[in-house]
Amino acid sequence: MSIDYLEDLENAIDRGVSYFACPGTTSSEWHIASSLDELRQRAQRSANALKHDVHLFRIINKADVTTGDCFLVVKKILERGKHGEPRMQWVLVDTKEAAEMVRDVSQGPSPFFGATIQETFKPQ
Repeated sequence: MSIDYLEDLENAIDRGVSYFACPGTTSSEWHIASSLDELRQRAQRSANALKHDVHLFRIINKADVTTGDCFLVVKKILERGKHGEPRMQWVLVDTKEAAEMVRDVSQGPSPFFGATIQETFKPQ
């Protein structure tokens, strides 16, 4: 189940493992990885395709969110991809209350994450 993926991600972040996220070229597509270098390339591609600045975020525990941070939330868990990979529609919101309202609850309340800006990419 994809909710297992989210719970594993939440547990890893709670243990101090670094994860990063950046938006893709469609509104609910996000890329998540532990490799900052991998996401830098994707963030630059997104900035070029979207023709506006794109932020690359460090994913943090939602309890650690401070002023200026956001929340990264799965608004819909989709069927797994043809290779078994989890697929989700993500959204970035400004408040914990909004995160709790928009998160997917189809398989139980899905975890959501804090997101703090790590780097910004400008279109080339």
